[in-house]
Amino acid sequence: MIRKISKGLFKILIVTSILIGLLYGGFHLWEYISGGKFVKYLSNNSETIPLNETFTYEKIGKDIEKKQLILVGEIHGFHEPTKFDIDFFKFLHKNHNVNHYIAELDFVQASLLNDFLITGDEKKLKEILKNWVVIQGRNNKDYFNKYLTLHRYYKKLPENHKFKIIGIDKIQDEGLLKKYLKELYPNITNNIKDTFENKSVYDLIIELETIHNDDPDILLTLSYLKSNVQYIEDKVNREEVMFLNFSKLYKSYNLKEHKLYGYFGLAHVFQYRINGYHPLASKIRQSDLDLEDKIMSVNIMMNDSYMVMPSNLLPGFMSDEGPYTRMPISADNMLFMYIVGIKDFKRMTPKYQKSLIKMDGKNSPYSNSERMNRTIQLLPVTDTFEMTDKGKPYIQYTVFMRNSDWAEPME
Repeated sequence: MIRKISKGLFKILIVTSILIGLLYGGFHLWEYISGGKFVKYLSNNSETIPLNETFTYEKIGKDIEKKQLILVGEIHGFHEPTKFDIDFFKFLHKNHNVNHYIAELDFVQASLLNDFLITGDEKKLKEILKNWVVIQGRNNKDYFNKYLTLHRYYKKLPENHKFKIIGIDKIQDEGLLKKYLKELYPNITNNIKDTFENKSVYDLIIELETIHNDDPDILLTLSYLKSNVQYIEDKVNREEVMFLNFSKLYKSYNLKEHKLYGYFGLAHVFQYRINGYHPLASKIRQSDLDLEDKIMSVNIMMNDSYMVMPSNLLPGFMSDEGPYTRMPISADNMLFMYIVGIKDFKRMTPKYQKSLIKMDGKNSPYSNSERMNRTIQLLPVTDTFEMTDKGKPYIQYTVFMRNSDWAEPME
């Protein structure tokens, strides 16, 4: 009896394996055969270069002239995207007069980073990034060196061509916020020193509004910070906080007159719904800021690459020994994340190279297509992006990178 059951189970296993193999092979055969027109389009609308070189940005430059807000979305934790961020921002700054860099930082972190651009104080930079929301960017050489590079670039610029970092994220470091508020007290007495640490941030802001009631610039900053404290109290979700902060600063700083650059995590730059909700760029597109047709979104896709990840955030079978894991990531891995149509990109981008691709060109086969809008994941160990509004122009350009190393942790 047991023998018959074992034989039956074995036959079921064999048949199931054959069916899975046929489905797997059939899917890839379909993807390859149906990908011809997509590969042709990608090849004709891209700039492909080795990883260690810099794009000319010839194709994208013409489109930038028509846009006001240029947003780039990275998957955090890779080496190559941090290089692209610097190169692209320099291009925008030199050629398109982009003097505002909007970042995934809170207001205080960004304010202190602007001070760092002037002083180059590395101790201050470490303090700013200590509790940064980008976990992979904390205690990391690549992200740290990115800001050092921006500082060196900033120092060489004439005064009338300097740039400014703007933070629109929710409050990330209350300790840093308290230190910032402490500096706003004109003559801090011993009595204030004794009571300062015991007061809530909200009470400190109220007190400072009274002290600076004749200074409109400081009052504007305090009003902004008070709103952000209230967002925490009201449990406003982060995406909405980022939008509200962007909207308020856009109007307060009269940014309508400027071209803007923003560098964020990938999901924030999509212009339509992801998993049923509106990310930052989608909220901006629908808002009263008159930016609906003036946003350019650029997403970065990684293949055959490595990401840094704190080991304690991973399941044991996926983590390395030590505090950080050098985690293999590829957009064509069906176990963790497979983007339907990704093989088209691999067919026209060789190993150790990267492509800057215009996705909304004339007669683009991606218009109203589900290709690149659907993901497959057999093991649900990572978040996936499911494009809710199929066929909509989520992004205008893609940077496809192969064989990037991880963003290297500090010793």
